[in-house]
Order: sequence, then structure tokens, then C-alpha cells
Amino acid sequence: MKKWKILLAVGAMIFACAGCGARQTESAAGGGDSAAFAGQIKEAVADKDMDALAELCAYPLAVNGEVIETREAFMELGADVIFTEERCAVIEAVDVSALEDTMAGVIMGDATPNIIFKSVDGELGITGIN
Repeated sequence: MKKWKILLAVGAMIFACAGCGARQTESAAGGGDSAAFAGQIKEAVADKDMDALAELCAYPLAVNGEVIETREAFMELGADVIFTEERCAVIEAVDVSALEDTMAGVIMGDATPNIIFKSVDGELGITGIN
């Protein structure tokens, strides 16, 4: 009988730990909405829509290593800086269902160029465009 109690306790601990890990991953990715948010980014990039992309940004953000403090400053960069042919191709190729959360956030693209987003004050937002 003692063995069954130990097995039950160990099983409950494993189940509890597994559940905590799943909730942590979802909250780190913004409540599990990272695929939908990445889809919005892909659409804005495909359309080369500066307004739509600006709405998805969390300010300040880094663009090509430069800190951009406001939406207005982002818009002043211009579409030519943001929607390079290489960046557009990389973002188009991203499989939104396979994205993973990292310490930096969710990285769309395997190297540079890329777009990075994460939860900022409880909302998903783009924090880097490289």
C-alpha cells in the first residue's frame, strides 16, 4: 500500500510540473497567440504596409541596430528601409506554426534579417527588426 501512495504522489508531482511548464510557455508567448500575431506581421510585410506594421510594434524598438522611440520615428524610416527584398522573402518563408519563444522573444527568420516580437506589458509587440 505504501508503494501505491508513493507512486501516486510522484505521478501527481509530474503532472503538476508538466502543467506549469505548458502555462509558462503560453504566457511567455502572449497567451498562445504568437502564431496569430506572426500571421499579422507576415500580412503587413507581404502588403508592405507601414501603418499596419507600425501598429504591431512596441516602442521603443530596435531597427537595424538603431533605437526607434516612437511610431512617428518608425514611419519616417520609410518602406525602403523596412521592406527590403531579403527581409520580405525571409518573413514570407516563416512557418508561423513552428515558431518558438526564446529569451529574446519569438524570432521570425533563422538569421538576419529577422523580426522579433514578445510580450511587452501583457501585449505582443515587435521589439526588433534586423
